[in-house]
Amino acid sequence: MKRILCLYTGGTIGCIPSPEGLAPAPGVLNDHIADLATHFTDAPQVELLEYPQLLDSSSMGPADWNRIGTDIAERHADYDGFVVLHGTDTLAYTAAALSFQLENLAKPVILTGAQHPWFKADSDAPANVLAALNSALGGWSGVRVAFGGRLLPGTRVRKSDADRRQAFTAPNWNGQWVGTTATDAPVCCAVIQPEAHFIGIKLYPGFSCHWLAAALAEPQQGIVLETYGSGNIPDHANLITALERQARAGAIIVNCTQCFSGHVQQGHYAASNILQRIQALPAGDMTPEAALAKLYYLHATAATPDEIRADFVRNLRGELSPNLC
Repeated sequence: MKRILCLYTGGTIGCIPSPEGLAPAPGVLNDHIADLATHFTDAPQVELLEYPQLLDSSSMGPADWNRIGTDIAERHADYDGFVVLHGTDTLAYTAAALSFQLENLAKPVILTGAQHPWFKADSDAPANVLAALNSALGGWSGVRVAFGGRLLPGTRVRKSDADRRQAFTAPNWNGQWVGTTATDAPVCCAVIQPEAHFIGIKLYPGFSCHWLAAALAEPQQGIVLETYGSGNIPDHANLITALERQARAGAIIVNCTQCFSGHVQQGHYAASNILQRIQALPAGDMTPEAALAKLYYLHATAATPDEIRADFVRNLRGELSPNLC
């Protein structure tokens, strides 16, 4: 009998009404998960690990990525696959982070959740979790997202819809799965530093360069800058001065397009030349979620800033299209 571990971290899937609105609740998924296991011809043994503090995923961050990754790594030998029940708002960040953190992973790790709580008659939760369980029995290795009838790679996925059942897409994914090299090395979770100074900044027309310059007064270790189009920024002196100051202080600046698909072509337009001059790293067609998670991971595993820079532009977990590496 195959064994699957479901890690219930919170999210819409286990929400019930509260005076403040829907909130994740303990003890509401046990019977549902047990019932789904009976849908298989050879029913797997499915166990539920419910976290003591269930969170809306808008409250989840790097410390939670560590907890989930460590729980999977410590139990890797005991189960054939893993399902992470997660809120949808930041699921893409967690999927990307786990893809990097779980080194030497040899089994499936599937993230899923729901747009509607399980207690509702029209909930998408049963279909999503059933698909996740089925994928977790697949015998392959890697981190994927099962949602709305789709199976998507953890480093490519983005939340694209706040309402529809197909909430996630992978706009730059070519549909080909990236295989992993078999190894006898034990699986481990690369523990990242939640207190690391990484920030994400999304530009928009009319933003206050004075405010941004003030926000960047404190040195950062890394900045994911969501730029226009193929990697362009406005010709604002305060913004440019702030970025130059950060680069001189050693910050790793990543140039990531805010377009939903396509890739950064840093230096193609004069409007991105300043980023070329300060040696910003073009993110190619990486998602902002994957870019941020990759920075955290490399900061924890690379020995020097030069190693972080070298590894960032390499395709470590299928987060980049092969022609852009």
